[in-house]
Amino acid sequence: MNTSSIEIDTPNKIALVMATCNGAAFIEQQFNSILQQTRPPDLVIIRDDVSNDSTYQILGRYATQYGFQVSQNTERLGVNENFIRAVADVPDEYLIAFCDQDDYWLPEKLEKSVALLQQIANNSTEPALVYSDLMLMNEGGEILHHSVHRQRGQHRYSHVWETFLFGNMVSGCTIMMNAAMKKIMLELPKQQTFIYDAWLAMAAFGFGKIAKLSEPLIQYRQHSKNLTFSEHSAKSRMERLQAHWKQLFHSDKYLEEEIALATAFHSKYANRLPAAKKESLEAFITLQHKPYLIKKMRFELNFS
Repeated sequence: MNTSSIEIDTPNKIALVMATCNGAAFIEQQFNSILQQTRPPDLVIIRDDVSNDSTYQILGRYATQYGFQVSQNTERLGVNENFIRAVADVPDEYLIAFCDQDDYWLPEKLEKSVALLQQIANNSTEPALVYSDLMLMNEGGEILHHSVHRQRGQHRYSHVWETFLFGNMVSGCTIMMNAAMKKIMLELPKQQTFIYDAWLAMAAFGFGKIAKLSEPLIQYRQHSKNLTFSEHSAKSRMERLQAHWKQLFHSDKYLEEEIALATAFHSKYANRLPAAKKESLEAFITLQHKPYLIKKMRFELNFS
């Protein structure tokens, strides 16, 4: 995609990857925000996951007009595998920015992301990624929350390895990563328990570099088919007490997804972790069959 007359060194070129599935309702608004970036992507790669609305026809129009690289799967793969295949199509030396089909990017999203990534990675071969907070909007584009991290209570603590183990705070649609992260994405296990962003963030926190941008750069659209943040708002003290009481007398799913992620990650990358992080990861995995109260006590100790 040649949207700029400025020659950019290959290590600083940006590939935007998007995984689509039945996104016709909002995808053109997202494309408009991409085309208005102050630092345009050099390559746009889109894989459609067998949409049965007009998404693929819309993609065809943008491919013709703007040179987007578009392909369609022969069967429904799901979000993880669809993004894996999109990332696999990126030339090895490119920076990679993930993009959802129904959001809206602020004009400086890519420019500020690449500046921070270059600052922390410095053209290193060490895995590195940057991410940001998000604003939450409804189907009509009305802003519901100016900070998803604040809505979910994730502003109350530092975003580091020890807190990440108990819950991912890195949203995939905000990620820009360097070329060294590509192999990690391609090694994402085939499973349905956790999403690709948690896998990438764990690698960056564990043995790479990671930094958060100082401001939200994406308006994340919440609608009937996309309710990622609807059940994760920060709770009052009474709501938290009620949730704890309920956990005591029901099947304990607390930390199930996080422990599944930690177990898969340990199996693949334990030897790449510094000793202290490896030890803390293994201690976290031992919580798998512990009662809810033990897990909760470990959580509270980690965030105290």
